[in-house]
Amino acid sequence: MKLKNKSRCNLRAFRAAATLFIFAALTSCEKESFAPPCESGDCNAYIESMFYKDSNGYYHAELDWNSEYYPYFTVDVYADKTSLEYRYNGVSVVRAEFDTDSYFVLEDSIAFTISLYQPWLGLWTYDGVPIPYENTTIYLDQFEGTIVPVVQSTEIFFSEDELGNFKSRRTVGPFPPSMIGDTISIFMKVKWDIGENLIKDGYFEKFIIE
Repeated sequence: MKLKNKSRCNLRAFRAAATLFIFAALTSCEKESFAPPCESGDCNAYIESMFYKDSNGYYHAELDWNSEYYPYFTVDVYADKTSLEYRYNGVSVVRAEFDTDSYFVLEDSIAFTISLYQPWLGLWTYDGVPIPYENTTIYLDQFEGTIVPVVQSTEIFFSEDELGNFKSRRTVGPFPPSMIGDTISIFMKVKWDIGENLIKDGYFEKFIIE
């Protein structure tokens, strides 16, 4: 009879220990914490320009219309770095895509210039640079009527600059004179690689072309 009681005690002790082990395992899983996606906690980004920004939130893009080529400008874009846990060889992988509501149509005057040289009989500068004897202009008529957005949609990657800012740069334009006075919008979507893409959009700025 004593042996039976002892066996029952051992069984009860085993069941109690197993229950405590399972409870501890479940509790530890519930309390397990993960690093936030970005150093700042919630990832964020923004667009910035060197142009004056008025009280209504519009940048005034004052461009040089006296150049030989259509003018353009650049915008700087900034993003938060990912947390150390989500970096690849210590590098945050963050990308941005762009869109716009403004387009222009190419005319038949799109062209580029080619310089022609005489390899043996031509003139050279004192620095050994050949001097072209003639320039010829080639017109790209085949692109007439092509619709061109004022900002490319291709992805760009962010990187750390010499001041420690995590930034990149996007070219906007070129702009034909017909767009003077237009208001354009530049939209940005950012992807933070944290093992999967954390995607945020809704970043945009408006520019008045002057």
